[in-house]
Amino acid sequence: MCSFATEGAMTRSLVKTNKKATEEEEETRGFSSLFPGIERRLVTLPTNFQTPFIREYILSMGCCDSSKETFRNVLARNGGKGNALVVVVGGAAESMLVHPGRMELMLKTRRGFVREAIIANASLVPVIAFGENDLYEVFELESHWMRSFQELVKKLTGAALPIFKGRSIFFKDFGLMPQRKPIHVVVGAPLDPPSLTDEQRSNFYPKFDKETKKAMNEDAKIVEALHNKYIDALEKLYARLKNAKWNEPGRNRVQ
Repeated sequence: MCSFATEGAMTRSLVKTNKKATEEEEETRGFSSLFPGIERRLVTLPTNFQTPFIREYILSMGCCDSSKETFRNVLARNGGKGNALVVVVGGAAESMLVHPGRMELMLKTRRGFVREAIIANASLVPVIAFGENDLYEVFELESHWMRSFQELVKKLTGAALPIFKGRSIFFKDFGLMPQRKPIHVVVGAPLDPPSLTDEQRSNFYPKFDKETKKAMNEDAKIVEALHNKYIDALEKLYARLKNAKWNEPGRNRVQ
């Protein structure tokens, strides 16, 4: 997970109910101390906004779609200060890799969020949620026809159709509700974007080879450098806290 952060003042809970409840939740979860003055919005797939009523529900929680236009509009608000976007970088592909006790991320080929951070002059904040993959179990269907169907749907719509199980009110081993397991969210130090002029940012256009994924111009090399720095920071954050005494899901991991 990654958060974009621009300068500013005020944190807002992702799920908004009323002002008092929001303020109480901010203080309980420590949002204000970690992100002082930042208004956050969660990023999700554009396809999630195409279904009536679900779209309104998602919007009511302050979510926005993952298009580059949305990134640039949100991060440019208030003169480019006090805004943040929370991004699950791995997206649909990563949702197919959910297994209790394990953490697999799709990061090496995901560079779009780095490009948008550089254009917006926003910091990248590495975030890890230990125990998130313990809430559901996704069934592996590598040699099943359903796997081919899942890949086709993901290619056409960008959305994944994982076959999963959680729990229900009466049954612990079957249902759509998440398991009652703890999640510990840890936040790393912000990574500042490279120093570029306004003209350089407005004309920033990184190009990567579609097959080899190698940088083809100087802008791409800038993205690549910050992307590698982000992955390194994320790996160090994981290694430093995975065995912490308070980190029950981290200590109980399989790998």
